[in-house]
Amino acid sequence: MQTTRFLQFGWVLVAAIVGVALAGGFQNNEVKIGTVDIVRMLDQSDYGKEGQTIFKKMKGTREGILEFIDTYRVLTTDQAQRIRELSLKETPTKEESAELDRTKADVIAANKRSVELATKPNMTPEERTLVEEYARRSQTMNDIAQRWFREFSNEMSDFADKRKLAGLQKARTAINEVSKAQGYTVVFDQSTAPYGVNDLTDATLAAMNGKK
Repeated sequence: MQTTRFLQFGWVLVAAIVGVALAGGFQNNEVKIGTVDIVRMLDQSDYGKEGQTIFKKMKGTREGILEFIDTYRVLTTDQAQRIRELSLKETPTKEESAELDRTKADVIAANKRSVELATKPNMTPEERTLVEEYARRSQTMNDIAQRWFREFSNEMSDFADKRKLAGLQKARTAINEVSKAQGYTVVFDQSTAPYGVNDLTDATLAAMNGKK
């Protein structure tokens, strides 16, 4: 179950811009061109930093669930489901937090018992039955962890995609605002015009942060 030990997510906010013109529309004879580093805007803006914080928390929580299942594979299906539900709650109550701690403690105790039985030379019929039950649970947890890994991956991917699209829209709005105020005819993303002059990134970043 090594593939489920850690979720391999990264916070990626790529400037998925169709074309190069981010702003424009002035109808005069003078062409004034500017550039922005839209990736830096998305990464360093308040909105981007907030998204990174949320993403990191979501990622850590889901990693923790899978890591617990991987370490202690003697959970029952009901215990695993309850640990998932309680762990993913945004604001659990004191009672819910206490229940989560108790459930994990019960699982850890069962795992300790499983280890003890694995090295016991002469087991009773009841103990042998328990060992077989632990083995069944371990296989079940392996299947559950694989499924949850896919579900968590999809959740994180959906979150990142929605956040990215919303961030791009906020960036475009800020770029249009600054470019029009300063009389720019067209503004290019720096990835398409790396040596362009008139860098508007700081100004557009400030404008983006100014809109709450």
